[in-house]
Amino acid sequence: MKTKRPVLGHICSAVGFVLLALLLLLGAGALLRPPQETYGSTWRAYRAEPRNSIDVLYLGSSCAYCDIDPVEIYRHSGLTGYVMGGSEQTMSLTYWYLRQCLETQTPQAVVFEATGVFFQRYQSFTQPNIAYMPFTLNRLGAICTAAEPELRPGLLLDLWFYHGRWKELSPPLLGPSDYKGYTPVEGTAEEIRPDPTPRHLSQEQYQENLSWLLRSLELCRERGILAVVAVNPTYYRCDPEQYRRLGEDLSHAAPDVVFLNWSAAFADLGLEPEVHLYDKAHLNREGAAVFAKGLSDFLTGALDLVPMEQTAPNRTAWDALLTQRSAS
Repeated sequence: MKTKRPVLGHICSAVGFVLLALLLLLGAGALLRPPQETYGSTWRAYRAEPRNSIDVLYLGSSCAYCDIDPVEIYRHSGLTGYVMGGSEQTMSLTYWYLRQCLETQTPQAVVFEATGVFFQRYQSFTQPNIAYMPFTLNRLGAICTAAEPELRPGLLLDLWFYHGRWKELSPPLLGPSDYKGYTPVEGTAEEIRPDPTPRHLSQEQYQENLSWLLRSLELCRERGILAVVAVNPTYYRCDPEQYRRLGEDLSHAAPDVVFLNWSAAFADLGLEPEVHLYDKAHLNREGAAVFAKGLSDFLTGALDLVPMEQTAPNRTAWDALLTQRSAS
């Protein structure tokens, strides 16, 4: 017995040293990581939102964070919201984002922007989409299921990617964001036309993407959250048959979920493509403001959502954003 205690003590000391070293490395990586306040993956700002204060959560690709402006939706409906999007966010990433989002918020509804259903397993922005997630089991899940194998070591230890940024450090950004996950883009596209092009996606990959979406929808169902799957107005369209099939698959597998194919609904929503498209795929700032009215009408009309009660400081903060927008 006397010989076992020193051995046990050495083991505990070694484990403690390893854990301390790991915490220091994780902290250094977080410190060196560039701030991310626009173009998706805005986890710092999301986590700064008051707990359980978001009425509607929006998830998806750049078509979510460029097209959906929660502040303008609040103007028309009183509903608070946040866009937790990511560039080329795949459906597997959407699932892990949803799980992480629900750690601090209990929204009445989640709107899933559906472009990711037609993505490949790995897209071009895996690193920023995962690197800004809090280091939780959900991030580990995203690394294991949504990241290319060669990126996984760096996503487990941020210092792998950012060790050369010591001279670029800037003060940390604090508090909620004025944009609530939305990224405004300015200007209009020239000489654009609708481009209904079939996405070259294998049957196996489509089924895998659909299964991840269904997992997200089931999680919403378990939490008593309304779920909407939407295709935003765009000139960068899939073949109509692909949208039809998605709607049919959802009606069979998740009949309680609303599917909105707004890909060609410009006129119905008051949008003019030549004025309101930034490029084929995304609305510009003015277009997002117009789209907010149609989305607000759907949320308060078809879904019958009513703004939750907010604390006085948070309601004042949202109202101040409207005043700020009106003055600019």
